[in-house]
Amino acid sequence: MNKARTILLTVITCLCFNISAQQVYDLQGCLKFALENNHNIRKAQFDREKSNQARHEILGALLPQVSGTGNLNYNIQKSRFIMPNFINEFLPPNMQDPNAAKYMTIEMGTNFSAGIGAALNQQIINFSLFNAVDIARTAEELTSLAAEAREEDVISQTANLFYAIQATEYAAGMFGRSIEILDSVLAAMETGYASGLIRKVDLDRLKVTRTNMATQRASVLNAVEVQKNLLKLQMGMDISGQLDIEKINLEAFESQAETGNSGDFDPGLHTSYKMLTRQENLQLLQRKAAVYESFPVLTAMINYNYNGVSDEFFRGETNYWYGSSMAGLNLRIPLFGGLSRSSKIRQADFEILKIKEDGVILEQSLNMAYRNAMLKLEDSRNAIQVQKANMSLAEEVYRITEKNYSQGIASMSDVLNSNSSLVQAQMSYADALNNFMKAYVELHKANGTIRELVR
Repeated sequence: MNKARTILLTVITCLCFNISAQQVYDLQGCLKFALENNHNIRKAQFDREKSNQARHEILGALLPQVSGTGNLNYNIQKSRFIMPNFINEFLPPNMQDPNAAKYMTIEMGTNFSAGIGAALNQQIINFSLFNAVDIARTAEELTSLAAEAREEDVISQTANLFYAIQATEYAAGMFGRSIEILDSVLAAMETGYASGLIRKVDLDRLKVTRTNMATQRASVLNAVEVQKNLLKLQMGMDISGQLDIEKINLEAFESQAETGNSGDFDPGLHTSYKMLTRQENLQLLQRKAAVYESFPVLTAMINYNYNGVSDEFFRGETNYWYGSSMAGLNLRIPLFGGLSRSSKIRQADFEILKIKEDGVILEQSLNMAYRNAMLKLEDSRNAIQVQKANMSLAEEVYRITEKNYSQGIASMSDVLNSNSSLVQAQMSYADALNNFMKAYVELHKANGTIRELVR
């Protein structure tokens, strides 16, 4: 018996330890976890590394290019050289063959030939290649900014889901609180019904209301689980794992709602604006690339070869090896390209003008988004104050109505209506809190300061 009790206590202790060890995530914890584990962010990081390697690939073309060669040949049928039969003509007249062929053939080469060699090429002047390095560097910056934009989207979406879960859990808590109040009233009414002081129809109406509220609370709790699954997916967490987030801090919410927004709008803080600036730089480099096509290219080269020939397999008297080497410069000067380069330059000019127009449009759009976010934040701030006062009023009305009903002054319809108004006021207040935090996140994103949420 004592042994069984010891085992039971051990199991209970382990369960309690696991429960207490379960991490409760705050906003910063969720955001940091998402930035480290979100799969889209990981893909963006892979793109960044790929872009970095592409730049190194172009940089490698500026370094000396060394190559080696080797060959071994067996001449199954040697080449022949045809030439006039001058040998017969050089003989004395009495020794010349009148029937000799006009031409003679001479067999060339040996049965075997082999060679090894090495060549080195170095770009000395190549403006197109130098410009390509700058293009790759700018493309790498664009990829990095795209990764940052992806991180900012993840921060925004994670924060919105986090605050939505807090607001929904708060709403479920309010439902639970209202159900507890109804349960206390229901217990008193059942006592009154047993004493013949309460009508059965009033008792049944209250039970129906209680059942409806319990059903609504179950739906809200299910909505919390759905939102948590979305948050786990956004964070890169195992969907089947447990996720607990900290409860809503109404004082922090309301304190945030009372403070005004600090900071002015600056388009330069936006990643999208930075990306457009890099795109303009990239287009300017593309224009340079078209210009540099008409520039000369100077390349230095050095090579060395060591060759061997032999009628036997590289032995005997016919085995002969010799070396050769060469160093030089190669200059290529484009003279006429069919006017294609000038067309490329003009096309690049038009692209640059388009990007400038995109910059104006983007700045106006960002400014509009910032102003709209300011308006939404102000509206939601006012809504919190209004809904908080409305909820307090509904609580007071319900308290008075319930008291009046117990004294026989109010009807059951009055009690149910006041309870319904209280629940609605509680839901409206929770919704106002959620809307405020959404507007708060949206303002940070519109102002280009979304990363401040991680700090």
